[in-house]
Amino acid sequence: MILVNFTICNSFNKCGLSRIIANSSSAASVFESQRSFHALSSQRACSMDNNPSPSHMTLDVFKSVVSHALLGKFTAVFPKLFKCQWKTYEGQKKFYANFSTDCNMGRKFCVGGNWKMNGDQKSIAEICKTLSGAQLDPNTEVVIGCPAIYLMYARNLLPCNIGVAGQNAYKVAKGAFTGEISPAMLKDIGADWVILGHSERRAIFKESDELIAEKAAHALAEGLKVIACIGETLEEREANKTNDVVARQMCAYAQKIKDWSNVVVAYEPVWAIGTGKTATPEQAQEVHAFLRKWLCENISPEVAESLRIQYGGSVTAANAKELAKKPDIDGFLVGGASLKPEFVEIINAKK
Repeated sequence: MILVNFTICNSFNKCGLSRIIANSSSAASVFESQRSFHALSSQRACSMDNNPSPSHMTLDVFKSVVSHALLGKFTAVFPKLFKCQWKTYEGQKKFYANFSTDCNMGRKFCVGGNWKMNGDQKSIAEICKTLSGAQLDPNTEVVIGCPAIYLMYARNLLPCNIGVAGQNAYKVAKGAFTGEISPAMLKDIGADWVILGHSERRAIFKESDELIAEKAAHALAEGLKVIACIGETLEEREANKTNDVVARQMCAYAQKIKDWSNVVVAYEPVWAIGTGKTATPEQAQEVHAFLRKWLCENISPEVAESLRIQYGGSVTAANAKELAKKPDIDGFLVGGASLKPEFVEIINAKK
């Protein structure tokens, strides 16, 4: 007999539980069938125990009824939601962490897909179907940056070993900030990451280094993991200011972030984002190596060794493998290509 894990069951919200009950056709008939079964089972149990506890038998009956209703009816109506219901996601993450196949204990390759302001329910369902059915490298962590309005939808369609990220979050938990989203809200609907400091937020919405750092610190304090973006413009690169710019941006983060264990830095040269131009593997490695050195000198050697640094900027299936060979490139933050089937090839670039 299958018994329900009540720790998991209790994590369903009231709305989810009401749906389960509403869809478990006839609770009375389920109870009658389970009671008949337990009447027979209890006869067998009595042959081994002459003093069975009535309360224990009642609990067994109750567990069996709930087990049948939840596991049978719920999985029939919501099979995908049962596999990765967002309120049980913390437990799912612990499961995958315990059975990680990353044996070298080094920096685990991390690939993020930033969908930006793209997608609708139909296209998102197709992308999620592709990712769910693909053979993804188990040694690569995958995170999807989904538009806020579709975050819960994507979370319920994606397998549990793929993380979901908000594309922005504000620096406080709640308040009169029309149009903003808090880290607490992202967590409440199942997101466990947030992308902050993207060049489009800096250039279009005029977000400063200081504001981005405050947002990152608050997101971390609220329990989200952060993809912290940095990168120089074409003018800054041509003026040989790349190192100065990324050091300034990192310094702002460092003034607010005390624990870097849940941070991934994404180096994205602005001139390569959405332009079709990509920094050569050598150019990307040069900046990543500089960042590693900066971390060692300004944060700690331990953070420098453990912090993952992604490359972003027109990453495609065609250039991903060469970029992934570089020792200080620990993954990618992918824009347009993450909306296409080739995203699977980018995820598997280390294979």
